[in-house]
Amino acid sequence: MVSSTSILAVVAAVATTVDYAQAHGYIAKPPPTWKDKETNDWVVEIEPQWKGGWDQSKGDEGLLATFKELAASNNYKDVRTLMDGNTVYGQDCGFTDPKGTPVDPPTDGTATFSRGIVHAGPCEIWLDDKMVLQNDDCQSAYGDGTQTTIAVFKPVDYSSCASGGCMLRFYWLALQRLNGKTVWQAYKNCIPLTGPAGGGASQTTPSTGDGSNVSQTSPSTGDGSNVSQTSPSTGESDSPSSKDNGDSDSPASKGNGDSDSPASKGNGDSDSPSTGESPSTGSSTWETPTTPAPESPPSASTPEMTPAPSSKCNGRRRRH
Repeated sequence: MVSSTSILAVVAAVATTVDYAQAHGYIAKPPPTWKDKETNDWVVEIEPQWKGGWDQSKGDEGLLATFKELAASNNYKDVRTLMDGNTVYGQDCGFTDPKGTPVDPPTDGTATFSRGIVHAGPCEIWLDDKMVLQNDDCQSAYGDGTQTTIAVFKPVDYSSCASGGCMLRFYWLALQRLNGKTVWQAYKNCIPLTGPAGGGASQTTPSTGDGSNVSQTSPSTGDGSNVSQTSPSTGESDSPSSKDNGDSDSPASKGNGDSDSPASKGNGDSDSPSTGESPSTGSSTWETPTTPAPESPPSASTPEMTPAPSSKCNGRRRRH
């Protein structure tokens, strides 16, 4: 007959095994490339590297308190600094391949774990050398203590990723009690990204230096004027400055005084309309106003009025 004590021992062992397995996981979105095959395993499981009262710690709260207490005296900075370059914490990037095919980052500002986080401990996400997410206890911050509730890390700001791509690095130091002893589990993932979320147009748009941003579809003309490529021309000239017909929306195209642009007016305060034949005096810029056009003959569209002939001087005498 099997005693109740034996049954309880088996149940406890199974529970410990299940709990042990639940701690595993990796960043599933964005997806990594694997060096060999997909695995949930920790990279290494080791005894605590800081001497202290680990085995006297009560529950997750006790483990976190002990970690925090010992961190200062052990010159702890962050998980990445703790693990990188130290073979005690296993191979760099764990089982993921940092030379894998780059993938697009999520557009919703998140990173998703493969399962729920069920052990206390700090975790971090880095984009190249910039930390974009950190928490001293990722179980309470991003999970509910169960495996079934998938842990979603947020917010993750992917905008710092270069337009040519960057490396996402995930670190997690899980603190666990196993068979009455405390162990540290190290998790590392490296996932190459194609660039910032959404293609990164805002990251590659340079400032012109005057406080305005030039759109990618409207680059600077190189002469100091921010003329948009999408501004229609008059159809009569290939020059950025069109003729004075008032039909163009380009900042340098109007010469009839209808434009509010600083470079649009070419005749100052003159009330005489410019002629249709008079070309622009040159390429105008935002900084230098155009040279006033010289006085031109009256427009062909408004002919000069000839004085009426005098009947006394020019009229013929009627012969009687």
